[in-house]
Amino acid sequence: MSQQSFKEYMLQGNVLAEKGHYEEAIQYYEKAEEIDPMSSEMYVTKGIALASLDRLDDAKIQFEKALKINKELGVAWFHLGSLAIMTDDLEGGIVNYNKALGNGYDHAQLYYSLGLIYEERREFDLAIRNYSKGISRDALRPDIHIRKVNLHIKNGNVHEALQAVDEMILSNPDIYEGYHMKFLVLLDHDKYEEAEAVIIKAIALFPEDVRFKLDLVRCYLHQGKQDEGRIILESLETDEGIEDDIRRKVYMELAQMHATEGNLDKAITVLDKAVAISEKYEMYDEEVKFLLMNCYLGLEKFEEVLSVSRDLIEHAQYSEHQNSARYFEPMALKMLGNEEEAMPLYEQAINDLRSQSLERPGEMDLYLLRIMCLRDIKAYEKAMELLDYVMTLLPDRMEPKVVKVSLLEAMGHTDEAKKLGEEVRVAMPEAFVGV
Repeated sequence: MSQQSFKEYMLQGNVLAEKGHYEEAIQYYEKAEEIDPMSSEMYVTKGIALASLDRLDDAKIQFEKALKINKELGVAWFHLGSLAIMTDDLEGGIVNYNKALGNGYDHAQLYYSLGLIYEERREFDLAIRNYSKGISRDALRPDIHIRKVNLHIKNGNVHEALQAVDEMILSNPDIYEGYHMKFLVLLDHDKYEEAEAVIIKAIALFPEDVRFKLDLVRCYLHQGKQDEGRIILESLETDEGIEDDIRRKVYMELAQMHATEGNLDKAITVLDKAVAISEKYEMYDEEVKFLLMNCYLGLEKFEEVLSVSRDLIEHAQYSEHQNSARYFEPMALKMLGNEEEAMPLYEQAINDLRSQSLERPGEMDLYLLRIMCLRDIKAYEKAMELLDYVMTLLPDRMEPKVVKVSLLEAMGHTDEAKKLGEEVRVAMPEAFVGV
């Protein structure tokens, strides 16, 4: 059969693969193989199709066949590297990716994949370097920009994060995430006027994108401009044209505004509407459930706190929500007078939080939840020891001071608790819900 038939089979296989018909595509690649068993291109494309079907061992065989024909085929080394990553062999992934680079495969995806590996290994400088190289190869890929920005944010490199997000906006001026991420960085560092300016500019560029209006609401609320935020939210709430995922976010912002104002019943009513949207799509909305739990707590509705906390423990995917729920479950039981059932749950939560702290020592919220458990079971000395450690590391953060107020009160140090409490209430008036 002719080379023309080989090309046609390859083309037909590629078209089928692009449509997700990988099994059928493989059949056409095998027809092409019968014509030209020395085509490295055919083995690579067949390997990709097999990998898409999670037939990783079979895919590896195809890439190795391609390398037997041409050991300098960078694309085959790249895919072998990706297979190694998919089987949790990070070292193998790095080795094969470097072989791909050494053989001329200089693509953005390779650098992005290397960046992910180094980020997983907490080698952040190497991760940033590879994300930067990926961006230099394909500046129009927002996913690489986003990883780079988020990594700078995670490491507290505010100036570098802003530089990276400006680079993203310059390369992708039509992408929402660039403006949104710049806004979040500025907002998180209390640069409210600059954050507001970024969003107002974005709204002017994209007047139909409701998400920017929600960002503006957050900016207003952080500045205490409740009325300005309320006007936008109420206009969005009555807008029948917005999609359900945006409407859910509107409800969440309204709920948080009501909660900040002390209108917890209103907040719960709005959050119930958000839950209804999630249930419409058969989704579990743990973020909304978490807010509901805190609202019930503020109203001292401990039966509801207990119910939602158990719901979160069973269904939540994010550890921060699950960990909080693991504290609130025994706390609610204790407040309902069922200390016998609460005590072993406190002990279980303390042990679990300790284990997580050993794995992730930088996550201070794990310590705060553990301190609250220790406080509730009257292990005051250990609670204060851990709290002193946290406050040494986070001297300017308000949450540890809030917990210290409650701990001092539990220990009977009323005057000291009152003095520190006044300081916290001035800086963070909503802080005392939940402790």
